[in-house]
Amino acid sequence: MRLSYKWLSEFVDLTGVSPEELATLLTTAGLAVDSVEPRNHGVSGVVVGHVLTCERHPNADKLNVCTVDVGGAEPLQIVCGAENVAAGVKVPVALVGSRLPGDVQIGKAKLRGVASEGMLCSARELGLETRWLPAHRTNGLFLLPQTSPIGTNVVELLDLDDVVLDVDLTPNRSDCLSLRGFAYEVAALLGRENQFDAVAKSQTSELSSAGPLKIHLETDACSVYAGQVMDATHKSESPLWMQMRLLASGVRPIDCLVDVTNYVMLEWGQPLHAFDADCIEEETIIVRSAAAEEVLVTLDGQTRILDETMTVIADPTKALGLAGVMGGQNSEITSTTRRIVLESAAFHPGNTRRTGQRLGLHSEAQQRFERGVDMAAILPALQRATDLLVSLAGAERDGGPVVVGAMDGNTLSRSIAFSPARCNRLLGANIEPAEMRSIFHRLGFTLTGHDTAGEWSVMVPTRRMDLQIQEDLVEEIGRIHGLDSIPSTLPELWISKEAVHLDHRLRSATRHALAWQGMNEVFTYAFVSEGAANALLLPDHSPLAHPIPLMRPMSEERSHLRTHLLPSLAEVALHNLSHGAAGGQIFEIAHVYLADSLPLLQRPSEPWMLGCLWFGSTPESFSERPRLYDFYDAKGVVEFWLTSLGFDQLQFRPADASWLHPGRSAQVLAKGVCLGSFGQLHPWVMRSLRLPHALYGHFDLDKLAAHLPEHRLVSPLPKYPQSRRDVAIIVPEEISAEELLKAAEDAVHARRGEVALRAEVFDVYTGKGVPAGHRSIAMALTLSAEDRTLTEDEIQASVDGVVESLAEKYGAILRGQDSGHASRME
Repeated sequence: MRLSYKWLSEFVDLTGVSPEELATLLTTAGLAVDSVEPRNHGVSGVVVGHVLTCERHPNADKLNVCTVDVGGAEPLQIVCGAENVAAGVKVPVALVGSRLPGDVQIGKAKLRGVASEGMLCSARELGLETRWLPAHRTNGLFLLPQTSPIGTNVVELLDLDDVVLDVDLTPNRSDCLSLRGFAYEVAALLGRENQFDAVAKSQTSELSSAGPLKIHLETDACSVYAGQVMDATHKSESPLWMQMRLLASGVRPIDCLVDVTNYVMLEWGQPLHAFDADCIEEETIIVRSAAAEEVLVTLDGQTRILDETMTVIADPTKALGLAGVMGGQNSEITSTTRRIVLESAAFHPGNTRRTGQRLGLHSEAQQRFERGVDMAAILPALQRATDLLVSLAGAERDGGPVVVGAMDGNTLSRSIAFSPARCNRLLGANIEPAEMRSIFHRLGFTLTGHDTAGEWSVMVPTRRMDLQIQEDLVEEIGRIHGLDSIPSTLPELWISKEAVHLDHRLRSATRHALAWQGMNEVFTYAFVSEGAANALLLPDHSPLAHPIPLMRPMSEERSHLRTHLLPSLAEVALHNLSHGAAGGQIFEIAHVYLADSLPLLQRPSEPWMLGCLWFGSTPESFSERPRLYDFYDAKGVVEFWLTSLGFDQLQFRPADASWLHPGRSAQVLAKGVCLGSFGQLHPWVMRSLRLPHALYGHFDLDKLAAHLPEHRLVSPLPKYPQSRRDVAIIVPEEISAEELLKAAEDAVHARRGEVALRAEVFDVYTGKGVPAGHRSIAMALTLSAEDRTLTEDEIQASVDGVVESLAEKYGAILRGQDSGHASRME
């Protein structure tokens, strides 16, 4: 919003407040001023001159010699080459000694032998924004109105002594898209009287009886509609003072009718639109929803195909315009227009915004409608516009305005409960209730019950749609009082002995452990497409197969709440692969959303889940060539993570997750409790997710937290040497390695309780030398005792005991030997 300092000073006394000081004041109050721009770019000594005579230059065909009255004792002789110079016109005259933009100083000169005592100026030479001016004002001299007093300072006449503040408004402050809103704001900040309402009342005529227009509202998208019929309106140029104010506000002057509607919009914040009344059938305006595929040619000449979600202004036979967005060509004001209907209304912000977005349209009026307009300003703005058209364009009212809908500002105002004590507590300040009352009155709010120390009732006017709750009023008190005036205080902090919540500790420890293993954490949307779960081969009875739909999704790809992290992580993997990455390992800790039934009858469960994805190949290094991530990469990360949390004696069993490869996956258990599953993705799932190669780990952190060891047991370092023996035994394929390891440890413990054994598998082999239906499993047996160094005989006896126990229980035989002892010391 471009704010004219001089225009604002008509409503608020700015004596003693410079534009720079005003900019600082607004910025500290939350209305950030991006720039302070003087309109005068170095013009001085330029006055209004009246061209008395204009004759051809004796020595140049394209020059004229003029005599110009500038209010001095004698007219000046000035040579000019502009095509539009003529006797009788009034123009800006740069006198000898005057200055123009670019630090140009005017002096006496001779042009082709003829003396020239100054210069007649164009708009560009005065530093005006020529791109916003009508063509006739940019070609040649900048012609001034005939009513301009001779000798008047042009800087004052053209408002070049003004300063413009460019204010970057936040979307919630729609009230400050007008001079009216800024008048309230600045008056409150300075503690001075706001004269806007008094000035507006003095400029507005009395209402006449309703005119001939008939209005019907057939949609909730329009709450108030007012229309005024006017006769004998014709296209003409608006006065220069209005054009200069529009230019200062960044609005292009066009003609008197358009300029008046734009001027009132800037003054009141209420957009207006004019229709050709003779194009409206039966003098009837209907506000309705558009029909499916209804066609409207808008003012920009584009044919628009409408739908039922859009609102149109229509007559009984056709659409005349898009409500709050753009008028139609079939009711456009032209040079033959003799009667107009001036519209002032309130349209639903969301409907206006969606219509503009779908059709690719945007305007100053639409910006105000989509943020919300003040219903209490609809009729005053319409009256102000009609008064200006009567006085400036010779228009005549055909009766008074016709209004349909509720627009009483008092009945539409909101009452908000307010506690002065709570206000001070939230701000950390000690503001007196009397000052709070003063701030509310300066902002135009009314109070009841404010004589008590308890709760007040604050009536907020309709122009402040951003104020809805008590905390909003607290912010107003802080802004106007001055946030810099609130003393800095240290916050009170109550420290509890209670430790950080277990769930939070688990998530933090998980992040650290996985990052230590080289994994990267990612954050993805909680929203997925409706068919995202279909790729996981989930059974229909599973809650994971039925994502919860959103009422107002941002897009079809983000229309449902996710039930699984894999689709989201797959998107990240695909993005990296498509940008040249060879592979990666990523994880996410996030909620999923599981419904008991659909449609929702109660709040869904939102468990914390961990998803880990290994995709593509490992990074290349000097010691290792790239290779595809495999099951053991995932297993190593999972074991490290769970062990770091305090879980021991982990067990691995075949996984039954539908999204995992049945022969290359496992579920991990601790003390019989399943903690999650991991492994290579099912080939069909990889194809559905468009991943060439990937492994995935899936863990329910809420379930895991319930079984998290309270204390992590740490074994002391052994006092005596440990001994390792490797044995390779042949067993039937159906015997798992886990069963063999447990049986080996039990065998040693049963026979020699003082000897400790740790058994680990380091090789599995099938092929030559191993009978069909069998496999060779090589185990490392590490033996030790707490009170002594084991002798070779004790070690061998323990190994023999293991072999005998496995042979007895599973029919195991030592690989490569039929009998006897088989062991190797390392």
